[in-house]
Amino acid sequence: GSATSMAVGYVKVNWDLSGELALGIFSAMDAGSLFLMHFTDNIWACYAGYLAFKACYMLLITIATFQIAVSLSMERYALMFGFNNFVALAIQTILTVVVVDSKGLGLDISTQFLIYGSYFTVIAGIFLVRSIYTIISIKCR
Repeated sequence: GSATSMAVGYVKVNWDLSGELALGIFSAMDAGSLFLMHFTDNIWACYAGYLAFKACYMLLITIATFQIAVSLSMERYALMFGFNNFVALAIQTILTVVVVDSKGLGLDISTQFLIYGSYFTVIAGIFLVRSIYTIISIKCR
């Protein structure tokens, strides 16, 4: 994960044009690795899926943070990233209570991979549709 995050700094990409496309692609890769872990019984495939998920997720977070930071002034960094962390923790807590906790759905591990894979599929779809719209609108100008 840290190696992929470091690689972002060395890749020459127009992030304004392809940042959301990258977010969509890596979200889709996260979804694919989670679906792999759901649909396989092979422990080594699950380990490979976890490694792929973690690397793509760290890269996804790095790109998203960069996309947000580009449009902020230096004075707003702490407020924005503090708020982002708070909202992310709140969403993670709600999702964990609903999916994992016995007071919620209390789903088994394999079904959790299916739920989280579906979650990343929706996120990937949103980013991919938005990036296609952005690329088409820029190309048509």
